[in-house]
Amino acid sequence: MTAVMIFPMLLALAYMLIRKDERLAAIGWKLPRFKYWLIGIFLPILQVGIILGLDYALRLVSYNDQHFISHKPTLNVWLNVALGIPGMFIPFILLSLPDLIIGWLNHLGEEFAWRGYLFRRMAVKSRCTLRAVLISGLVWWAWHLPMFWLSPVLKTLNFRQMGIIIILSLPALVGTAATYSWIYMKSSSIWAPTIMHLFWNLYRGMITGRLADGKPGLFVGNLWLINGEGVIGMIVTAAVGLYFLILLAKLKRDDLPLFRFSPLPEG
Repeated sequence: MTAVMIFPMLLALAYMLIRKDERLAAIGWKLPRFKYWLIGIFLPILQVGIILGLDYALRLVSYNDQHFISHKPTLNVWLNVALGIPGMFIPFILLSLPDLIIGWLNHLGEEFAWRGYLFRRMAVKSRCTLRAVLISGLVWWAWHLPMFWLSPVLKTLNFRQMGIIIILSLPALVGTAATYSWIYMKSSSIWAPTIMHLFWNLYRGMITGRLADGKPGLFVGNLWLINGEGVIGMIVTAAVGLYFLILLAKLKRDDLPLFRFSPLPEG
């Protein structure tokens, strides 16, 4: 998984070095303003909460008292869930230092490649952020397709079920691309979508389990349905993404510091 998430960044870096037509600083490395930290942390948590609420309303989940978060690092499960926030900045609360570093590098790798390089470059050259979101989202979706057959959960699905997952994954990933691109543009910082991506994966896995390795979350059920990247999750993600796609359409590219910072040469 680390290789899958880091490789796009290495490819983008190599391409930038070969072409020599823009600076690495154009990615946007300053820390985001405080409000974008808050959005980056709490929007994914809200999404996971909506997904869990729908799972419960549809009677698809039950509580898993055997999950490690129910007794680690304290005996209060909701305190442990809350500790997930400082745990992603301070090692040894929930993760070891190596796991913490790898987690940040993985998510930075994806955001560097898909938002910092592909989306930004296309938005600058085409002067159309919506087109840049749609195309970069499609490429990101295509990159994820082989992983569906690597998941121990998804590879057991029948043809109809896998078809549902693949079809729903397209608007879900394009919607996610819109959400991450919006916060990247507004914050002018690659760290903002990295934070958002990191907390989405943290809380999605903690609460609803992980499709990548089949590990259950704090609430269990049929993973391909209840997971944040399952049927319910993808519907919610696509709906949230549509909202941010509308916000993107209202943004004026020339008013955004990110795209004035280091414009690409014309042609």
